[in-house]
Amino acid sequence: FDVLPGFAYYDDYDGKNAYATTAVRLNRADGTVLFGQGLLADLRISPDHPEIAVTAVCAHEFAHVFQYKHKLMDRLLEGQSTVKRVELQADFLAGYFAGIRKKERPSYAAAVVAATQSKFGDNSINDRGHHGTNQERGAAVVAGFKLGNGASRSISEVIQIANIDALSV
Repeated sequence: FDVLPGFAYYDDYDGKNAYATTAVRLNRADGTVLFGQGLLADLRISPDHPEIAVTAVCAHEFAHVFQYKHKLMDRLLEGQSTVKRVELQADFLAGYFAGIRKKERPSYAAAVVAATQSKFGDNSINDRGHHGTNQERGAAVVAGFKLGNGASRSISEVIQIANIDALSV
């Protein structure tokens, strides 16, 4: 994603989570990714490729840092009552990352990225924090995967396609 955020763990005692912020910590200009220790523990006991489940969450959060860096947030949130468009684009970009990894290393279990992100879906469609349903989140990852696993694209092309594909889910 051409971002280099700070990265740290935190005590997510009040709800397993990971998140990205524009706050600069650890002397990294692109913001910070904070990964909850409880979430990490849960992902590490996943029966199928726990390392890729952890990577899926990291890719999603790094995608948020990418959104901040490229000033995509305002456009994504414009006229929206939830953060769903922001979250689905981050899922799309995580899928894009998985597609590139799969192309580089055919044994990479990219399907775990879609399975991991879809687990975090919700049905609270009227809640401001609605991230998308399980199906929407999985579909966004798959759309991004197809792009990443195909022909090389410029970053501006990826942003444009992410805006179209991820937002139409």
